[in-house]
Amino acid sequence: MTCFKLPVSLCDRIQSALTRYWWDGNDGSRKMAWVSWTKMTQPKAKGSLNFKDFQSFNDAFLAKLSWRLINNPHCLLSRVLKGKYFADETFLTASHKSVESHGWKGLLVGWDLICSNAGWAVGNGESIHVWTDSWLSNTEQLRPMGPAPENQQDLMVAHLLLPDKSDWDREAIRRVIPHEESKILSLKPSRTGAPDKLIWLGTRSGEYTTKLGYRTALERKDNAEANHAGDKFDWQKGVWKLHTVPKIKLFL
Repeated sequence: MTCFKLPVSLCDRIQSALTRYWWDGNDGSRKMAWVSWTKMTQPKAKGSLNFKDFQSFNDAFLAKLSWRLINNPHCLLSRVLKGKYFADETFLTASHKSVESHGWKGLLVGWDLICSNAGWAVGNGESIHVWTDSWLSNTEQLRPMGPAPENQQDLMVAHLLLPDKSDWDREAIRRVIPHEESKILSLKPSRTGAPDKLIWLGTRSGEYTTKLGYRTALERKDNAEANHAGDKFDWQKGVWKLHTVPKIKLFL
């Protein structure tokens, strides 16, 4: 799961084994599954049991491998893949090829998951495109509203910094995107000229973890927010943190 995208049929077989273990009797008799697997994989905070959805878990593992390639472009694996699949571009701009390995297809699955919740922390601004990259917030994906003027299609964040890269150039910001001035000024560019860094949004460290990636993958697959939009009950406080035996919590 950490290297390849598993076939859906294999994930279904693993899920079936867990389903039968959970619902069937000790004597091996096959019994009815009273709750759908989709509901059982939802987090405990939403009133479920937090079983693993294996397709989403697989995607989270692949995203971790893709994250390593992004942050370690000089490692052996990254250099080999670059020579074969994205020689004239970066991994973030890579795409499917007419002839590609199963491993490369899995990496692109991870790449897609990363792109759904990653953003840029401003360093020297030389790697961040003003109009297409998410860089206006460290908690959510935000970019300036377009369309971009024709003469500013290739504008980089570095063009909004002072010549010595020590701080923002307010006149340049007001000339290009004045409506985003307050958001931009709240960001702190690197005073030492450090390169820009891709971060996982909504975390203190900015680092990707399999746990965070799995949560994002599950929400994308099951549309959890829409399914539970009207659920106001606090399951953590009302059930899972009760001072009682585990079997009562499971019953509730």
